[in-house]
Amino acid sequence: MTKKWWSAALTGAVAVLVTACGSGAPPAPAAAAAPEAPPLDLSGVVLLQHSTQTGLDDVVFADPATGAAKTTLSLPGYDSSLNRFDGPATKLDLISPDGQYATLETGDGVDVFKLNADDRRYERTGTVPEPERSMSEKSAKFRNPRFGPAGSKLYFDDGKAVYSVDYRQLGPPVVEAPIVPNSSSDQHVEDWAIGPQGEVLTWKDARHAGAGLTYLTDSAGAIAYAFYEEPGAVYQFVTALDATTVLMSAVTGSDEHGVLMRLSLAGGTPQPTKLVDRSEPMIAKTAAAPDKATVLFQTDQDEWSQSPATPGAIAQPALGQLKPTGTLSERQLVGWA
Repeated sequence: MTKKWWSAALTGAVAVLVTACGSGAPPAPAAAAAPEAPPLDLSGVVLLQHSTQTGLDDVVFADPATGAAKTTLSLPGYDSSLNRFDGPATKLDLISPDGQYATLETGDGVDVFKLNADDRRYERTGTVPEPERSMSEKSAKFRNPRFGPAGSKLYFDDGKAVYSVDYRQLGPPVVEAPIVPNSSSDQHVEDWAIGPQGEVLTWKDARHAGAGLTYLTDSAGAIAYAFYEEPGAVYQFVTALDATTVLMSAVTGSDEHGVLMRLSLAGGTPQPTKLVDRSEPMIAKTAAAPDKATVLFQTDQDEWSQSPATPGAIAQPALGQLKPTGTLSERQLVGWA
C-alpha cells in the first residue's frame, strides 16, 4: 500500500513538472539583425548636388548607364567660387583619386574633408590658412583647389603662384611654381595644370602649333592641357585622348558652349574635327569617360547627352534616371571616376 501510494505520488509530480515546463512562455526570439548599409561604390559619374534637406552639398556617384545614384555622401560645405566648375572639369577638382578626401573653395579659402564611411559623409579636417602677406600687399585667399593624380598633394593658387599641401596631414603650404599669364583673354582658360605624375605645368613652358593651338606638355612630352583659338571662337581643353590628340569644347564665340571637337597634332599641324555641333539648349559642362571612348555633357538646363569621342558620332540622350532640375545651380557635372 505504501509502495503504491509513493509510486502514484511520484508519477503525479513528474506529470505536473512536465506539464509546467511545456506550458511556459517560449524563449524570446533573438533580436533581428539591423540591415547592413550597401557598400560604398565610389565609381561612375561624379556630381556635386545641392541638398534640399541640409542646404549644403552632396557628392553623388551615379551609374553612367542609367544615372541612378549609387552612393550619396553628404559634404558639410558649399562651393563659393563663381566658375570653378564652369566648363570641363575632372573628379580631381572635387575628390581625391581614391575618393577618401574632398575639397571645396569656400568663402574662407580651401577646405579639406575626409570620408567617414560608417556615417556616409565627408567631415571637415581643416582649412588651408590664408597666404602670408606683407603689410603693403593686398589680402588674398587660396582658390582653385584640385587633387594631384598621384601621391597625396592638394594644389591651389593665390593668383600669383601655385601651392600644395599634403591633404592627409595639413601643414604650411609649399610654393610649387609662379603663375605665368597665358596668352588668351578668355576666363575659361586655366592659369596652370597638373600633369599625370603630379607635375605643375605653367604657361612659362607654353608651346604653339599652327595659327591657333597653344598647349602644355607633361614630363613625357604628351599634351596635358591646351586651348585653341580661331576667328570668333575659343576652345577649351576637356581631356587628352592620346599623346597628340585632345578633346575640346567651345567656350566663346558663335559656337559658345555648343561644340565638342577632337583635335589632332599628328604631323605637327592642328587638325580639328567637330564631334557634336551647336545644340539648343547650350552645352554647359563636359566630362570624358575613364577609357576616353565616350564624352558626357550637361546642358545649361540640366539635360544630359553622350557621344563617342570619334568624328561623325551622333549624340544620344544619357542618364535617363536623373530627373532634370532645369538649372545648373542645383546639380553640376564634375567628372567621371
